[in-house]
Amino acid sequence: MISESLKKYFIATVSSLAIFALLLLYLFFRRGYIDLYIVNKVFAGSSLIVLALVLLIGSLGRFYNFFDPWLVYRKHLGIISFILALFHGIVSLFFLPGRFTLSYFLTNYVTFILGLLGLILLGYLFFISFKVFTSKMDPKKWWAYQVWGGRVAGLLVFFHLVLMKYPGWIRWYQNGGNDELVRPFMPPASIIAAAFGFFVILVRLFESMNQKLVKSITPILFMGLIIFVGLSFYIGKSKTPVALPIKWETCIHLYGSRVLNNSTKCASIDGRVVTKLEN
Repeated sequence: MISESLKKYFIATVSSLAIFALLLLYLFFRRGYIDLYIVNKVFAGSSLIVLALVLLIGSLGRFYNFFDPWLVYRKHLGIISFILALFHGIVSLFFLPGRFTLSYFLTNYVTFILGLLGLILLGYLFFISFKVFTSKMDPKKWWAYQVWGGRVAGLLVFFHLVLMKYPGWIRWYQNGGNDELVRPFMPPASIIAAAFGFFVILVRLFESMNQKLVKSITPILFMGLIIFVGLSFYIGKSKTPVALPIKWETCIHLYGSRVLNNSTKCASIDGRVVTKLEN
């Protein structure tokens, strides 16, 4: 018979995989292909969303009875968030040398350090979740480590994402998507993940200031999140409603592209064709 703990891990895993699959599907529709670089993005985004859910469930469970059953899954979701973040770190460091070079990490050392610290802290919380550690620790201290460790790790991961991605976000809002995208009007998935993370941060901030206020303001904040995402799609549609003509350099480096007719033409995975002489 399956133990209660395994059931909790199963439900938390299925929930996290659903978030992973939705994010992967979104990026597939936006870019038109899936490769390891895309999957690595999903590891990062889903890790942040799952970790944000852990923090959000704690707040919602104190004010809405509907979320009470989910309180018991916070530990299990936190562990899965660490595993996703670990996969993201491993893939970035060892499996995508063309994307993440030594000079890249040195140039972006602040975001790298934030991500590394967040991963280490999540790893620490993961290891002290096992009974071999919990049985030797004071329950109050263990709970304090989990509560504050989760909050700090969430902030580290959030700022790791924001500081790394915000220049690209600004370019997207100003100019729209580039020629690499099949559906350039779709906002970057990192914007959506960061917006959800920011929503959770606001909920936690309001809760720390006024616990009565947060119950009434949380639905307003959630509506603000929905409106922000909707406006982002509207801006994307106004900037680049359809795929742009693909450039030669973009096509030959794009996953799934094929060079045709003695290297004079390149066809992208979504069917756009470019002739070398035109560029």
